[in-house]
Amino acid sequence: MDGGRPCYLRVYDEAHLRSHPRQTVRRIFIDFDVNVRFDETRKNGPDNFEAGIGFMLKRSPEWYGQALSCMTVGNRINWYIEADGGSLTPLGKSVRLEIAGSTAAVIAAEGEKDFGSFGGRGSDDRVFIRQRGDRAICDKAFPQ
Repeated sequence: MDGGRPCYLRVYDEAHLRSHPRQTVRRIFIDFDVNVRFDETRKNGPDNFEAGIGFMLKRSPEWYGQALSCMTVGNRINWYIEADGGSLTPLGKSVRLEIAGSTAAVIAAEGEKDFGSFGGRGSDDRVFIRQRGDRAICDKAFPQ
């Protein structure tokens, strides 16, 4: 990943969502703010660091967010949220996020009012390509 406090973001327009009816995510980002670590027992390093994931679903204007436990493995980053996880692979100025494991794997996170989730069997929410995005969106959606 590149330096600084990168935020990789994808906002899906209505045309895309209509053409992918099994997709439930309408906004998603990965936040690499190297100054944040929820588990303060270790410092951030390539073998163990944290990132944030935030997403907004078609059904709600609410942001859902969760910390990711990450580890660099070769040319990608493996990430985990409790029992589920996936990988992040750099693609030039973009990153490719993929949910690993069975097709039933679901990524869940808490919002201000309820829980949101995506993925699962039959979902189009398994792979996302994101460009580096607006830092202000990540900061607003995943406050520290």
